[in-house]
Amino acid sequence: MQRAFNWALERAKRGQFFWLNAIFRRILPFNAPHGIRIRSFDAGAVQVMLPSRRANQNHLKGMHACAIATACEFCSGMAVLSRFDMSSYRLIMNRLEVNYVRRPAKGDCTAHAEIPATLAAEISTMMEEATDGAARFQMESILKDREGKEVAKAMVHWHVKAWDDVRFKPTS
Repeated sequence: MQRAFNWALERAKRGQFFWLNAIFRRILPFNAPHGIRIRSFDAGAVQVMLPSRRANQNHLKGMHACAIATACEFCSGMAVLSRFDMSSYRLIMNRLEVNYVRRPAKGDCTAHAEIPATLAAEISTMMEEATDGAARFQMESILKDREGKEVAKAMVHWHVKAWDDVRFKPTS
């Protein structure tokens, strides 16, 4: 799976998102019903689309707060993955803070996260300096509606640690 992921990630960096979106539907089953798709992915930013569909709606037929938070978290995580080879490291969300600014206009929403060029070096330095070998940092993600108005701003707190230092590893 790691080889397929790296292959799809390289294709996504060239503007071909189909395979990376397919892999994420498989490896992140929680996100699959939301239909979140990568829309753009380059050296400086990641953008994902949260479709307006019944599974993402609340009881008022608007975009559900949890769907918005999930899109922001996914976008932020993609920004981290773009700068850091995760085959030797575990990436896990530690905390998620979302400020909901306004109700989105009807239609799809888009989350956007900037990717600092120095992210990989900063994470490596944090892991070297930490007594437990873990890097803890934050990545912001902003969600806008189809009119381009800011709907929510999320601060995603990440925890990165070498798999060799992780006590509980996935069994499959």
